[in-house]
Amino acid sequence: MLAMGRFMLGILVVAGLGLLLSNGVSTSWLDVRGVGTRVEGREVFRDASQIEARFSVTGSLDDTFMLFGGGIEKHRNSLTHATVAGLAIRHARLIAERYPNFHLCKSPGAPQAQQLTETLSFVAADRAARDTLGEALDLYEERLRGDGERTCIRVTGTPLSLESVRLKQNGEDITREVAPAFAENRLVLAKRVQIEDCRALLR
Repeated sequence: MLAMGRFMLGILVVAGLGLLLSNGVSTSWLDVRGVGTRVEGREVFRDASQIEARFSVTGSLDDTFMLFGGGIEKHRNSLTHATVAGLAIRHARLIAERYPNFHLCKSPGAPQAQQLTETLSFVAADRAARDTLGEALDLYEERLRGDGERTCIRVTGTPLSLESVRLKQNGEDITREVAPAFAENRLVLAKRVQIEDCRALLR
């Protein structure tokens, strides 16, 4: 299986972020009643229980990604809802033309795929988007244990830039402490997420 070193590093960094936020800020399981996302013009607010993050919209996105790992954020103080290692389908097609089995570690195309794989952190616009991200990651894990068939997701939304993070209790700005955890990640507001057939997309 293609090794996702940068993605695992991102997971460790976000885990460290969780410890930072837990220092004086309690954590609990994801609020199943909603996703805590509010869009106001070109600003997006993420109400994560005891902290609030503000993002700015920096463009538009409609792209499909081949998954190489990921996870759903399970605590209410997480700034994002899911993080994935994803290879844009346009890159996957080009690599597959020469190395059809590039997703395997033994393939000569694996290093090229790893180099082009991004760590994407998603802020879900609503429960439908968050739930579909979860379904896609469950399917990825199921297929990984089976025949290794790839899982792809099409995401429609907007790229984001993190502007501020504040503690709701006292208004303390902790942006400088939090922002480095997302420095290597591509932040995206996921408005719509669809699971797609990778094999058909690579033909």
